[in-house]
Amino acid sequence: MNAATQWAEPLAAVVAGDVPLETPAFIYDEAAIARLLGTVSGIREHSGCRILFAVKSFSFRPALALLAPQLDGFAVSSLFEARLARSVLGDRGAVHLTTPGIPPGDAAELGRLCDYVAFNSASQWRAHRDALRAPDAGGLRVNPELSLIDDPRYDPCRPDSRLGEPLAAVAQILDGPEPIAGLLLHTNCDATDFTPLEATVRRLHHRLGRRLQDGSLRWINLGGGYLFEDETGAPVNLAPLYRTLQFLRQRCGLEAIIEPGAALIRSAGCLVATVLELQERNGRRTAILDTTVNHLPEVFEYQYEPDVLGHRDDAPWAATLAGCTCLAGDVFGEYRFARPLAVGQRVAFPNAGAYTLVKAHTFNGVNLPTIYALTPQGDLQLKRRYTYADFAARWGA
Repeated sequence: MNAATQWAEPLAAVVAGDVPLETPAFIYDEAAIARLLGTVSGIREHSGCRILFAVKSFSFRPALALLAPQLDGFAVSSLFEARLARSVLGDRGAVHLTTPGIPPGDAAELGRLCDYVAFNSASQWRAHRDALRAPDAGGLRVNPELSLIDDPRYDPCRPDSRLGEPLAAVAQILDGPEPIAGLLLHTNCDATDFTPLEATVRRLHHRLGRRLQDGSLRWINLGGGYLFEDETGAPVNLAPLYRTLQFLRQRCGLEAIIEPGAALIRSAGCLVATVLELQERNGRRTAILDTTVNHLPEVFEYQYEPDVLGHRDDAPWAATLAGCTCLAGDVFGEYRFARPLAVGQRVAFPNAGAYTLVKAHTFNGVNLPTIYALTPQGDLQLKRRYTYADFAARWGA
């Protein structure tokens, strides 16, 4: 597990209890976001590609407003996300939609809100292309049929995948009389090596050949799933990405788009909880927190142990950190600390910016985390507090 040293200094006072804070709390670090944005700004300047933020990874509007000025727009997956993105961007910046299915009642509004739509299938394209705002707005998602993920549940490129048209079908469509302006592919997850992306684009060129170069296509969206820092916070090798973008621009004449999500927010977010109780059962300690894996749902979904500030593998005091719901699997993992935890002490989970708030829920009626921004000056600003009224309204009270 990574101790996330970049959080150690600004959160030291928070974890020590010196700063007023309602827990569970979600904190996003504005300085960390700015640093990550600096990386993508360099990529854009070096390569000429367009960069969109994938709203599905983190949808908190004040943070989106912080991101927007440094990006070319947002990537969305639904009508609600498109409305949110456009409300932040106004008339500036692009909104790019891709989704496995567009409800017929949403098509007209999506056509007005979105600058690009990568339809998931030829049938979706034919059903909804007339709603698009511009002739070059319509594209198609392609399945390159090059699997990069071992677990078939998360592999968008498996042979029976519902995500995108297979290469043979794409070739037939591009040979047809009805013009398509662009292609989208999204094939990886949390990768720190861009070599698979380069191999995917080479495969696309090998299978589609002249169709990528004859001028009928205008853009290609390479999706997300790649990180710009490794688990230690060190920058990754961007050379394969630059070669890929240069190939698409110079050899194929295509405008290239990338849409990072976790790469721009994961290391900028942190969940802070308070120890409610310490137990010892059968020789094992458990610290029950006022948060739950339902605030970090991918912990349960992927069965991994999240980072915890202060954990060291060689530290003398061990305890299992667990949530406060009646779910038997509400467990974060076993961690080791230099000193024993105490009731009332705070515990911080860094690297929690992506796919946390957007998936968090209120099982057992446990409230959602209060949201704070950590300013570059080190101040905590309360941004959103959830109440019983929010919980009750959802359930018709």
